[in-house]
Amino acid sequence: MRFCDLAQFMHEKYEVRVNAGEFVAILIDAILDDEALEKDSPNPIYGLKKSTKEAYYSGRLSISQKRAAQIVPRLSEEKFAEFVNDYSMDALDYMRDKLSEFGFDVPSYEVGQACANILAQIIKRRSEGLSDDVTKLNYKRMESGQLLKNIAPASIERRGDKLHIAGEIITINRALVPDNIAEQELDYIRALYEVFAEKLKMETFTSNDVQFLPKSMKANYREQRKAYYSAVSIERSVRDVFDDGEDEFQKLKDDAWDGINTTYWREYPDGYARLNAVLEKITNTSLDGSVLSQMRSLIGNLEKKGICHILVNDGVIESWVSIDD
Repeated sequence: MRFCDLAQFMHEKYEVRVNAGEFVAILIDAILDDEALEKDSPNPIYGLKKSTKEAYYSGRLSISQKRAAQIVPRLSEEKFAEFVNDYSMDALDYMRDKLSEFGFDVPSYEVGQACANILAQIIKRRSEGLSDDVTKLNYKRMESGQLLKNIAPASIERRGDKLHIAGEIITINRALVPDNIAEQELDYIRALYEVFAEKLKMETFTSNDVQFLPKSMKANYREQRKAYYSAVSIERSVRDVFDDGEDEFQKLKDDAWDGINTTYWREYPDGYARLNAVLEKITNTSLDGSVLSQMRSLIGNLEKKGICHILVNDGVIESWVSIDD
C-alpha cells in the first residue's frame, strides 16, 4: 500500500468536506505528536504548493525524502490511531475492507492501529529514500481466539472508547450517528415512524417529517438512534474481539427481553406510551444472563435502550403500536 492509496480511501469516508491537498496536510497533522503541534509551523507539508500536495494524493509524486525526515522524529502512531477511530463504524468497516484488498487482514477494531502503522512505515521508508510501498504490519497484534468465559469479567473495564483487557487495550467501534438512515436501521426506524404517525394522528410518517416533530419527540427520536448505535458498537466490538462474543451478546438480548416483555404486553393509550414504558423498564433491569454485564462500565442505560431497538431489528419486537396483529 502506498501513501496515495491510504489517503484516498480515508478521504472518501472523512466527514468534513476538504480537497485532496488539504486532506494530505490533515493526515500528517494527525500523526504528529502533541509537542510537534505546539511548535511554529510543525507540519512540513504546510509549506508545499497545492499542486505538490495533490500529486502526493494522486500518487504522481511520493512524499519527498527531506519532508519525511522532518516528520519521522515527531511520529505518534497512537495519536493517528485515535484520529482514525473517530470515523463512524460504517467507515471503519469500509476501511477494513480496503485494507484487506491490499493484503492487510484486520478486524474493524484494529483499523486505526493498522492505518497508523502503515502511514508511519511509509514516512520512515521515504526518509530513508525507499519506496512508499508497505506490505506488512509491524505492530503487536491483538491475540485472536480469546473466549470471554476464560477471562475474569471484572478485570475488563471500559474507559471511554477503550476496553482494557488483561493488559491489552482495544478500541470500541465508535457509536457515531450518521445524518442519513443506514440500511441496518430500517426496521426499528420504521417502528418509530409508526409510533409518531399514531401519536400525531398522521396516515404516514417519513424521514421528511422528522424535522416537524414536537421538540420533546424530536429529542426522543435522536436519543433512540444514539442508543441504537451505542448498543451496536458494543455488539460489534465484542463479536470482533472474542470468539464467543456473539453468543454472549445474544444472552444479553435474551435477558433484556425477559426483563421487559411483561411491560411490553400491557395496555397503553398508544405506542408512544408503550415505547417509553419499555425504555424506562430496561434501565431498571439487571442483565445478569451474560458476562458482558459484569464488565465495568460496558453496558449502561444508553446501551440497554439500544438493545430494545436491536430486538426490533431481530423481529422479537414487531411493533410498538400493533402488538396483536
